[in-house]
Amino acid sequence: MKATPTCIPCYLRQVLSASREVTDDAETQRHVLNEVSKILPQLALDATPAYNSTIVLQRAQELLGCPDPFSSMKQHYNQLALEMYAGLKALVDNSAHRLSTAVKVAAAGNVIDLGILDRDQVDVTVVLEELVSRGLTVDECEILERKLAHSDQVLYLIDNAGETVFDRVLIEELGAGGVQTIVAVKGQPILNDATMEDALIAGLDGAADLISNGSAMIGTQLGTCSPEFLNCFDEADLVISKGQANFETLNETSAPVFFILRAKCPEVGRELGVAVGDVVAIFNNRAGCQAP
Repeated sequence: MKATPTCIPCYLRQVLSASREVTDDAETQRHVLNEVSKILPQLALDATPAYNSTIVLQRAQELLGCPDPFSSMKQHYNQLALEMYAGLKALVDNSAHRLSTAVKVAAAGNVIDLGILDRDQVDVTVVLEELVSRGLTVDECEILERKLAHSDQVLYLIDNAGETVFDRVLIEELGAGGVQTIVAVKGQPILNDATMEDALIAGLDGAADLISNGSAMIGTQLGTCSPEFLNCFDEADLVISKGQANFETLNETSAPVFFILRAKCPEVGRELGVAVGDVVAIFNNRAGCQAP
């Protein structure tokens, strides 16, 4: 997916969010925004929005002297999600359609996006109740279930800290079905993306094999990932991709990718053919993914 001029205000909102996490000083926040604005003309529209976001956020981190501005926020949502874990599992255990419900649980976790939302704007419980009662806007879970029956190894690309606990529910359901799952985390902190530390806090090591993708980029920029990750990506029977940034960076690949995300901006909504706020569980149409 390519960037558009519409993406530029979002880059600056992410920078402001990062700045507010580090300092309450308005002058410092303005200075960071002013300095980051100087590199905006250099950002290419043929790059992905996630790539450009990484460039501006890395510059903001340099200016702030902080390599992980969202550290405390990530801890907050890790703990909040862990408190919800038993209830999330119960939803699946009490469901007549376990896999579909587990996918909805994972999708509900995608509302946690600190680069766009403030902490007080997030109510995961409400989103989860809506998804379970109303369903997904695009729901290809039946195709997923049939493809899993022919899959030995799944690569699961997690997204945000806190959201990882919701992913754990789906990953455990995959394991119960006999599917080996490898979970990929970020190589270094960027935005609120989950690192190895966040995955361990979420208990994912008890449900899957964990690897780093070796990259500090938002999304999954394949050209920046480690050989180990790329080997797993190429060998996986199926890739499950969480979140908008992973969609932005992988929607043009021919790999068999199953995207689970909420469309959080008009550009992503346009790519998916849905409205902002809609939640989808959909296969990559470029991969020719059809049910066996």
